[in-house]
Amino acid sequence: MTWRIPLSCLALSAVLSGAAQAHPHVFIDAAFELVFDDAGRLAAVRIDWAYDEFYSLMLIEENGLDADGDGTPEQALLDAYAGHDVDWAAGFPGDFVLAQDGAEVALDGPVRHRARFEDGRVVTSHVRPLAAPLDATEGVVTARAYDPTYFVAYDVPAAPAISGREDCRIRREEADRAAAEAEYGDQLAAVDAGSDPFAVVELPDIGALFADRFVLSCAASS
Repeated sequence: MTWRIPLSCLALSAVLSGAAQAHPHVFIDAAFELVFDDAGRLAAVRIDWAYDEFYSLMLIEENGLDADGDGTPEQALLDAYAGHDVDWAAGFPGDFVLAQDGAEVALDGPVRHRARFEDGRVVTSHVRPLAAPLDATEGVVTARAYDPTYFVAYDVPAAPAISGREDCRIRREEADRAAAEAEYGDQLAAVDAGSDPFAVVELPDIGALFADRFVLSCAASS
């Protein structure tokens, strides 16, 4: 994954130990909407990311989004910034996984970038079209928002939305946080950082342990 991390955030990380660097540095409240086309197929996902207040301040400062210094970024500058909070061009995968019967569903690159400032937080939005529309009545369709490396911690506080169909429902399966913390601790303990106390610890797929799973169900056509 490739995040555009503000320099001030990197400076803060530099003083942390290797073990501490494995903990999340960015906290995002995610929201998403599953969008169906006129044929009743799942066609796209709309995604919002509300960055935590501390990281939002760094984004504003590092990207010059508050030109007049009144504490509120100008919307024109946010409009120009939209889509640049992460490095999509370098292959950032999007930290959103859609699957059918356990097999990952291909998503196209993001479109319709938006950015706004709300309740002291930078909120960015984008749409991920599916590479091919999906018949959601076949198999088990699931969605999860997470960063595999757990540099970013995602939460989905509100129930995801559905548009384009009235006969679909989403069920949340909450992650076992206690089990995730235990596994996380075990993996950290197993890391050998050598003699360098500032070594960056990488724990692939650790973020999946903390991610709630959302299960989509739609009525089969008669």
